[in-house]
Amino acid sequence: MPKRSITEIMEAMEGFLDDFDQIAREAHSRYRAYSPADLLELDVRAQAACTYAHMVAAADRRFDGRPRVRPLEIRGLKVWLLDEPNVVIRLKKMDENGASRRYPTKQAKAFDAGKELPNLPMPPVRLTIGYHLDRTGTQFVRSQVAHPEGRSIAWCAAIVAQEDREADKPIWIDVTRQSRFAA
Repeated sequence: MPKRSITEIMEAMEGFLDDFDQIAREAHSRYRAYSPADLLELDVRAQAACTYAHMVAAADRRFDGRPRVRPLEIRGLKVWLLDEPNVVIRLKKMDENGASRRYPTKQAKAFDAGKELPNLPMPPVRLTIGYHLDRTGTQFVRSQVAHPEGRSIAWCAAIVAQEDREADKPIWIDVTRQSRFAA
């Protein structure tokens, strides 16, 4: 299968971008609604785990019964296969470049590298959908779509929040970090 560009993939997924944005925003808002005493007790890892659990639940609710969207669990890795636009997504907390910081499992490494996974038809594009927080780890900055390629990120796109969109402008922005040596 020929490699698709960020523009081709993001345009093909336009019908899902609002869903992705709302999944991430709802999950973060739900986590931030915990009592202040509970929030104080949770370390960064627990914060990400709680938010992830809320994202999975939100994705399951949004995609339940939606045609051509198939939830899959591959040895503990929860993903959703979107038949059209032929992508498979997973959910994560990310940095501004689209990378996740947790120690990757064997399945996560295989997902990022585009390797064959049981019960996952080949060759959908592998994407990570998630959220980026500010430096304090408390404020939601944006929802993102990243395309991992092994240990690196091929590209990252920010989803423009509905209230910030302008007419006749794309609903996503390429936020891929540029190399210091780029011309």
